[in-house]
Amino acid sequence: MEDKNNGGITLQSTRSKLEIESGSSAESIASPGEPENRRRRKTGWAAQRVFVTAVDLINHALIILVTSYLVYVASDRYSVTNVHIILCTIGYILLMSEAILVLAGENILTSAFSRRANKNIHWVLQVLGLICNLVGVGIMYNAKSAHFLSVHGILGFSSLVIVFVLAIFGYPVLIAVKLRKFVRPVVVKLVHNFLGIACFVLGMLAQCTGYQKRLIYRATQIENIDTALFVLTVVIMLLSLRGALFSLASQTLALVRSICPAVSSYTDVVDASSSTFGKS
Repeated sequence: MEDKNNGGITLQSTRSKLEIESGSSAESIASPGEPENRRRRKTGWAAQRVFVTAVDLINHALIILVTSYLVYVASDRYSVTNVHIILCTIGYILLMSEAILVLAGENILTSAFSRRANKNIHWVLQVLGLICNLVGVGIMYNAKSAHFLSVHGILGFSSLVIVFVLAIFGYPVLIAVKLRKFVRPVVVKLVHNFLGIACFVLGMLAQCTGYQKRLIYRATQIENIDTALFVLTVVIMLLSLRGALFSLASQTLALVRSICPAVSSYTDVVDASSSTFGKS
């Protein structure tokens, strides 16, 4: 009796295993491409993450390299121009670049911090950069009788005005959610982001036009050193702005969608069509 019961139990369990296995195989046959697609997506994400991290590391290395080199060369002897070079290089290339990178989600130096902590680091670096740039421009202003007549001077002064405005009116960005009764948070962040990008671009272009004075060449006697610094500074500017530009584009699209519902409906249709086409 027990043997029969045991045999029945064994037969039933075997049958259950066969049903489970057949069901699993049926699911595998029904969707054979899903595991492979998932593995491909994970591989693609991992490769993208490695690439973004490598680009971020290269940018940080270039920032340190250019800043250290210019400070080293300008520290060779004391002059008002050299102090101006040191302060403005630290203000723009080091502090302003890193302040922008702090808010980029892929920044390897601050990715482990919270969003609030990164915002605090961002404005602290901005304030320190503003102080360096103010002192750097101020000592040149006192040393010369003619002011802001060259392209270099005009770009630098324009950037300084914008960064000063950002430093004063940057606080509403931190409390944009609390101000939603008066103005949309996306508008506050969009304006702040746009002015920040404009300020940074103008300041870095002022740095580039400063190289054309060939002061570094006269100090080092290295051929094409000014051109090399020009290229490296432009590369730093572009790499540092990649996250800010994507944010500006998404903020602009969000604002347009909130103002024009027709645009939102059209983009939703386009997205749906694209996803359907991708699936087919």
